[in-house]
Amino acid sequence: MGVRLIGIGQSADMNAVGKWYMHRVRTNARSGDLRVTSGVTIGALFASCGLYALAMTLLPAQPDAGRGNTVMVALVAVAFGVVFMPLPWERISDGMRLAVGPLGMGLTGLYNIASGLDPFRYGYFYLMVILWYGMCERRGMTLKTSPFLIVAYLLPLILDGASASDLASIGYALPIYLLVGETLAWRTDRARRLQRRLEQLAHHDPLTGLPNRAVFTAELRRRCAGPEPVAVLFLDLNGFKQINDRLGHAAGDDVLVQVADTLRTAKRRGSRDLACRLAGDEFVVLLPDTQLEVARALAERIERRLGELSATDGTPVGASVGVAGGLSMDPNDLLAAADEAMYLAKQARRPASEAS
Repeated sequence: MGVRLIGIGQSADMNAVGKWYMHRVRTNARSGDLRVTSGVTIGALFASCGLYALAMTLLPAQPDAGRGNTVMVALVAVAFGVVFMPLPWERISDGMRLAVGPLGMGLTGLYNIASGLDPFRYGYFYLMVILWYGMCERRGMTLKTSPFLIVAYLLPLILDGASASDLASIGYALPIYLLVGETLAWRTDRARRLQRRLEQLAHHDPLTGLPNRAVFTAELRRRCAGPEPVAVLFLDLNGFKQINDRLGHAAGDDVLVQVADTLRTAKRRGSRDLACRLAGDEFVVLLPDTQLEVARALAERIERRLGELSATDGTPVGASVGVAGGLSMDPNDLLAAADEAMYLAKQARRPASEAS
């Protein structure tokens, strides 16, 4: 019975390790961090190339090929790949990550020695490293690491006294590698810049540069689901329609940009405050882990700063600010409470003759 219990415990431990491993790999594969994407990609390439090399031992090989050594090198590649895929690449230096490329080139050189010094066969594995540089790293990396490639390619051939034709194969292999790597890196760089631009447009207001309603809503829901208190400031500009009607939309846009700049500079140092533009002249500030009293003090400071702004003709710009906050509140209720508080503040500013 005791032996069975140990066996069950070991099985449970192995299952836990397996689940942790798959969770880490899936997390890395879905990450938007380019460093993590690069790391998990090279890990997958190491593992897949190692498995491919193992499969190739079943095919006819060079007369001097050592199957045992080939299998060993292939298993080392698989092991590296298995280790690389779950690593926290966001915490690993760029230099360490980029060093994986020359490591792959060195393993390919060893594979060349083990499999019988056939440039045609082993040359394809160098291309995997080049593809990784092109897809996942910045431009120029293929050129910078080409000396490692040349050494790893030629050294095994030179040590074995390879023929001149085998040595000359670097003359057509290297230009192709560089052309593929740099062309792919150029196209990938353009695609990344376009993606960043699209993400900026999707998540930010094009006029003020502040995050938009979608970003605010998602972050508000996330914060309200946590254990910390959350506060919201709801701002609506006073007399903005009159500025727009009298001075034109360009002047109104200038006011909105001034307000956005003020909200950025009002952010508390070291905080996770999030200022967003909802629509028109409505702005919100999300204050995570903030008590209502602290939020009120910040609202008063922002209101004073906004009162110092002016339109192009000198017309003062002000805002009515509503504050709401609490713990474990429904996000819609929290925003509605801040909106209502803003409305009451705006009503209190009107002359008695305009109140209704």
